[in-house]
Amino acid sequence: MPRPDRIVAQAFSTLTWIRHARVFHPDGLPLTGALHALDDDYARLIGAPDRPVLARMSKAVGLPGGIPDALGLAVRVLDWQDRPWDLALATTGTGPVGRFVLRPVRSWVEARYGSLMPYSFFDGPPEWIFAEPDSAQPHSVSLESLCEYRDGHRLDFVLCAASLLGPPRPLAEITLSRPEIGEHAAPGFFDPVLNRPPGVELLPRAVATVRQWAYAGSRRGRGEHAPVAEEGLAAFQGQNIR
Repeated sequence: MPRPDRIVAQAFSTLTWIRHARVFHPDGLPLTGALHALDDDYARLIGAPDRPVLARMSKAVGLPGGIPDALGLAVRVLDWQDRPWDLALATTGTGPVGRFVLRPVRSWVEARYGSLMPYSFFDGPPEWIFAEPDSAQPHSVSLESLCEYRDGHRLDFVLCAASLLGPPRPLAEITLSRPEIGEHAAPGFFDPVLNRPPGVELLPRAVATVRQWAYAGSRRGRGEHAPVAEEGLAAFQGQNIR
């Protein structure tokens, strides 16, 4: 009987090959920028109050033009060991129930991005990660409008963590913009299960494991390999990830 990991990985590999793109978030906009930590514990996790970031904004299904879609925000920052830490956020609600559900939106400005799955920091209570955009982002959901806006403006976000019923605590401010000529843009993929600091876990672990199988299958279908830790550092030194 085939192993569950092989079944899930092969399914996503096949779907990716058929679509010639990611199963979800097939089209996206690469961005680079900076992260400024607002929380001391979070600053210790990333090893400094200020870090460069690589990012990608995308539409989950890839529906054309201004058709409402769930939106994605993926961010890579280095942790205190200079290893990549990936966040893969999508538009969700922010309440106790809504945070578990993807939410299609009609514009980039109304997007509220969430992690869907909670994190545990060093065996602490589950906390969801959220990102809220600044109020000047486009009042359209098309990638074209976002690309035009990106070419002349910064895109700002506030990153927060929140328990199921507790108030959010600000973690960091993120500022993104168009990559400069010759600057390394977003990596081929973001993997929040594979790329996270020691002591930081996605919960529940069983769901995180299935999610990891899906990411691996999607990469296989696109012919991409999982980068080692050193490649995460190289990405911020202007080198390309194969």
